[in-house]
Amino acid sequence: MKIVVACMQHDYGDPSRGPSFEYQNVFLPLADVAGAPPLHFDFLAEARRRGRGAMNQRLLELVASERPDLTLLCPFEEELDPTALGRLRDHTRAGCYFFDDPWRQGFVRRWILQVDFFTTPDHVMYRRYLAEGLRGAIFTPFGYNERLYRKLDLEKRYDLSFVGNYSPLRRWVVDRLAREGLRVEVFGRGWGAGRWLEHEQMVEVFNRTRVNLNLSNAVCYDLDFLLHSLRSWRAIRAVAALRKTREQVKGRHYEINGCGGFQLSYYVPGLNLAYELERELVAFDDVRTIPELVRLYLADEALREEIARRGHERSLREHSAQRHLGRMVDAALGRTEVTR
Repeated sequence: MKIVVACMQHDYGDPSRGPSFEYQNVFLPLADVAGAPPLHFDFLAEARRRGRGAMNQRLLELVASERPDLTLLCPFEEELDPTALGRLRDHTRAGCYFFDDPWRQGFVRRWILQVDFFTTPDHVMYRRYLAEGLRGAIFTPFGYNERLYRKLDLEKRYDLSFVGNYSPLRRWVVDRLAREGLRVEVFGRGWGAGRWLEHEQMVEVFNRTRVNLNLSNAVCYDLDFLLHSLRSWRAIRAVAALRKTREQVKGRHYEINGCGGFQLSYYVPGLNLAYELERELVAFDDVRTIPELVRLYLADEALREEIARRGHERSLREHSAQRHLGRMVDAALGRTEVTR
């Protein structure tokens, strides 16, 4: 099977930031699905070299020449031209892989009528698309690349850790926990020098942590949080610039469990479809309950390890990116219908 994937190779197009999420968790796993590496088209790098118009023309020429079974686009901003997709569809089945469609609906709606199929990782949005008669929608959870995320036989080093970029909401949660006497080892951009991790280091942290926190970075209207943010110009600027108005199940939900880590996560609708809550993953719906939950699971090692084991087994069984992308490909080519 021949597949073309148009996606950024580097995170935000910056080589210093390492591989992008879509390169690691869409492009690379599709090699296992297709039986051969897909053809990669880095539209952002091409646009910077040639300009937007020339880049789009180059993509059309590539698809016309290769005539792949499937062309998968991972849109970022406005680099790709939705109106040019009609010509792509003369040579291939063309679709869009969306990451944040619950809160980027204006962006998404410019694309979905121009392609043969499109994905959503959000079950609520999937049902909404079907209710609107958009039969090209395919429910495709992120999953985790089973070649990159794995359980390691490592001794635990951290009681409590969080891996993810700085946000005012996350800073507020970390500070609240510190006031409760619970220190969180934080890793990611924006937390200070030496806090950013290479991929292998991140996998190691998931494996070495007793309680892996998964914290939201969406808009929050909690009064305590808003008052806390007023203390810092950095937080005020970040809150004002935040566009993420709705939360969703993210790749991190699958990655921690895919590494065999115990996960304490914010609750979001659809998470219960991926994992059995309290048995494979623990979720909170109010940050004020985090200290009590952390203390419970730090004290009860047997329970904590049993939940981590079940979550890992569920991940191995159902949630590899390879599995979810394989189902997407089958649905996109009309072999099966993806339903949930």
